[in-house]
Amino acid sequence: MRGHRFGPPVATMLAYLDAMDAAPFGPPVPAPPRVLAALGPRMLRLAAERAWGAHPLGMPVEHTRRARSLLGPRALPAVTQLVVLEPSRARAAELARAHAAAALPNRLALLRGLGFDDADALPDRLVDALVVTGGPEDVVRRVEEQHEAGADHVSLHVLTATPDEPPLRQWRELAAYLW
Repeated sequence: MRGHRFGPPVATMLAYLDAMDAAPFGPPVPAPPRVLAALGPRMLRLAAERAWGAHPLGMPVEHTRRARSLLGPRALPAVTQLVVLEPSRARAAELARAHAAAALPNRLALLRGLGFDDADALPDRLVDALVVTGGPEDVVRRVEEQHEAGADHVSLHVLTATPDEPPLRQWRELAAYLW
């Protein structure tokens, strides 16, 4: 199998990409555009090698900077920034902490590598790095930071206390600032 230098999860993705490329219906030439959901360095390098880029979800700006360096200048880092737009600061912090805690288990080693040595304790500075809270101005500032760190595209994932309902109010608030 090509790419044997990668670890097991990346090798599995590599085998999947090989199977897609070799399918009887074949990929059109040139290969179809694809972007891999990638967080770790090996998966990011695979995304640079075998895809148009990577789509990291809910990581700090420093991760975007490192992802850009691993992807190189030609690949696309399309990051997703987690956002809580909640009028109550206390409620916003509570929502941000709950979502950060849910995402933490598969990110601990990466976050420690980014300088969050106490990541498992979920300190406020880590929650703030993972989830931007406040008003639309705060979100705009974080989007700018993500672009400065190397993101070509930043999508926003709005977190609410009612995840089964579309966050229409928040989308309208953000649209007024981002369009």
